[in-house]
Amino acid sequence: MEITATSTVTMVREKFPQAVLETGDFRGEQTIVLQTGHLITVCAYLHKTLRYTFLSSITAVDWLERAPRYDVVYHLLSIPNQCELRLKVRVGEGGKKREEHPGVPSVTSVWPAANWYEREVYDLFGITFTNHPNLQRILMPADWTTYPLRKDYPLSGFDLPEPHWGGQVPYDIDPGVGSQTMRTPFSRELNESRSKISQNQEPGTEKK
Repeated sequence: MEITATSTVTMVREKFPQAVLETGDFRGEQTIVLQTGHLITVCAYLHKTLRYTFLSSITAVDWLERAPRYDVVYHLLSIPNQCELRLKVRVGEGGKKREEHPGVPSVTSVWPAANWYEREVYDLFGITFTNHPNLQRILMPADWTTYPLRKDYPLSGFDLPEPHWGGQVPYDIDPGVGSQTMRTPFSRELNESRSKISQNQEPGTEKK
């Protein structure tokens, strides 16, 4: 049987009917939404049996008002079969009952390259990956306390007195010392030397 993305969806549905929540076909792109508890089993099958040996990316999407709140998205490539597949799992409670760190099993045991992808998702969304070998921040400072790609994260942190560059400080700073800021087309031009300071503009944004 020829293995394509479409036939992959059929085979996964037949072999793991309890694992599949739904499937989708959009402009020829095949997506399988999985139960979180079956993620590793299905990934191992895709890797070993159907030869999806290349994990091209892992990312996440924050659906702020939805429950579950987050999609964790995996893009897989089978080079021998020349086909691509997208997997999704949904995690995190929505509404008022919001988990600080919703969890997903790490797929590093299937694709070692998942290591840094999962660290990036953890760093920017706060989603944890159980059994990850080294789940630490990879982009933000180690002592950062929040997650910049969550939809409820303000665009520019807090507007604080100098020398706080651009107001980019962790949320454990008392927000009473400044006001929340948003980037605008009128933001301050990049001026790392701090030779010019305008109280009406924010550093780090190229002036239009």
